[in-house]
Amino acid sequence: MKRSLRASRPAVWGTSGLLSVALLTGCGNDSGGKGASGAGGTVSEGRTQQSSAKVVQATHAKTSQAKTARIKLSTTVSAGSDEQTITGSGVLDLRDGTSRLRLGQGNRQLEQRIVDHVLYEKAPAAVGRLPHGKSWMKVDLRRLDTSQGSGATMSDPADSFAYTESLSGKDVRKVGEETVNGVSTTHYRVLLDLSKLAKGDSAQERKLRARLGDSVPVDLWIDKDGRTRRQQILMTVKNSARTGSSATPRQARARVVMDLSGFGTAVDVTAPPAGQTVDVTAKVSQRAGTDPSAN
Repeated sequence: MKRSLRASRPAVWGTSGLLSVALLTGCGNDSGGKGASGAGGTVSEGRTQQSSAKVVQATHAKTSQAKTARIKLSTTVSAGSDEQTITGSGVLDLRDGTSRLRLGQGNRQLEQRIVDHVLYEKAPAAVGRLPHGKSWMKVDLRRLDTSQGSGATMSDPADSFAYTESLSGKDVRKVGEETVNGVSTTHYRVLLDLSKLAKGDSAQERKLRARLGDSVPVDLWIDKDGRTRRQQILMTVKNSARTGSSATPRQARARVVMDLSGFGTAVDVTAPPAGQTVDVTAKVSQRAGTDPSAN
C-alpha cells in the first residue's frame, strides 16, 4: 500500500483506511516448486524469473500509459471471529491520482475524491459531527507527507503499483494464466522488501517490520499489453496496543483487491465547494503520530 501521497498506495488505501501504505504488508509463502537438479534446470528457472521480473517491472509505466481507468476495490478485514468487508468503485486518473470513489459497507456509504493531491471525504453519517454547513472532510496529502516524512500513512490508488519498477528477478514468481473480468492475464506473485517500501527511511523501515513482518506479498494479474488488471494484497497487521493485561499484540488479517478496467474512460472530478469543507489534516497527522502501533 505508500512515495508520494499523490493520492500507491490503495491503498489503499484515504481516511477511510483503504489506501493506507500499512495495507501493503502481510505474510505469504512464495516457495515455488523446484525443478530437477542440474545446471540446465537452474538456468531455465533463472531466465523465467528474469522474464517475469521484466514484465512486472514494466507494468507501472504501461498501465499509466492508459491514462485513466475504472477502479473497483474490496477490503476484507478479520480479527478473531469478527470480519468486515468494504467495497468501492469509481474512476481514476493513473497519471496524477485524481479520482472519485464511492465506498461502503452495507448501508453505510461515503464519497471520496482526490483532486490536486488533496483528499475529500463525505460520509453522511459524519455530517452531524462537522461544523454547521460543512459536509466534506479535507486532508492535504502533501502536508501530511511532509509532517510524517517518507513514511506517511496515506496514498492513492494510482501509486499502488509504482513499487514494481524496483523489483529484481528473485522478487517475482509466475503463477499461471488466468482470466480476470473476461480478460486473459498472467498471474505473478511478488515479494517486496520493506526496505524498498520505506525508501531509505530506516526509522520507517523498523516500524514497518515491527508491524508487518519482513516482506510484502502482492499478487498481480497483467494483461497481454502489460497493464495491471488486478492487484491483491494479503496481510497480517500487528497492533502493539495491549488489551487488559495481555502482552500479546493484536493481529488483523486483511485481503485488499483492486481491479482496473475501462482504460481511457473519462475522469471528470472537481473539488467540493470550499465553503462545504473542513480541513482535518492536522488531526489526521496528530493521530498518526500518536498511534501506539506506529512507535
